[in-house]
Amino acid sequence: MSYGIPYQGSKSKILPGLCRYFPKAENFYDLFGGGFSVTHAMLLHRSKDFQRFHFNEIRPEICQLIQDSISGKYSYKNFKPEWISRERFFREKETNPYIKLCWSFGNNGEDYLYGKNIEQYKKSMYNAVVFNQFDDFAEKTLQMKKFPDNLPIKQRRLFLKQKIENFQLESLQSLERLQSLERLNYYNTDYRKIKIEKNSTIYCDIPYQNTREYDKNKNFNRKEFFDWARSIDQPIFISEYSVKEKDFFEIKNQKTVSKMSSIGPSKATEKLYCNRLGWIALRKS
Repeated sequence: MSYGIPYQGSKSKILPGLCRYFPKAENFYDLFGGGFSVTHAMLLHRSKDFQRFHFNEIRPEICQLIQDSISGKYSYKNFKPEWISRERFFREKETNPYIKLCWSFGNNGEDYLYGKNIEQYKKSMYNAVVFNQFDDFAEKTLQMKKFPDNLPIKQRRLFLKQKIENFQLESLQSLERLQSLERLNYYNTDYRKIKIEKNSTIYCDIPYQNTREYDKNKNFNRKEFFDWARSIDQPIFISEYSVKEKDFFEIKNQKTVSKMSSIGPSKATEKLYCNRLGWIALRKS
């Protein structure tokens, strides 16, 4: 299952194992929320273990995209996802978060989803599946002139026998079905400005060291973060590839494929760390 919105660095693939480590509390804080995947999974699978959920993402456009998705803006009944060309992507990506994330390669927000040599073929398949509009290439490839009018888009996709990348939009649509939203609080600010309530569990998916940076996270100060983390008297859990700062303990590691390396996808080991209070809370749970 996919969680949250299409997002570079998403935790979707490791969430089932990750989320079970967070000890029960009144509040759950996701302070570097990114694409909402962790909060999404927690709302779905751990909603009974927390009274309130707090999601923070410093970039306002990402917060807005998530809130729009939850409100149903991107459901198929309200939104027909037209093809986004390379030219339109570069023209609008800084003003349209849907285009920036859903139509970028690896959801990196910078590079167009398809190479120039295959763009026309992807467009042909896309229009066939989404709008049932077949050009010569689609007719020849699929050996038909159109899909049955009542055949749902999901069935059209299955017919192609391969996932078309642009249908990352389904992740946005899945958020519309979230329950327990009355217990969800949104923030769009620096993590240090958020008031942490007593009886809380805090999760921080900080920018990883020696990886490609996200827009505003280029200014992330690692030392300031760990100084702040030491000052918090609540259990804190941190995702990283490596944490060597004192007072934090590795409690979990999982092999994965990183798309954040500056040289392209590579094997990596995601690790979860906690502070002393996190360690104590885990031993009690």
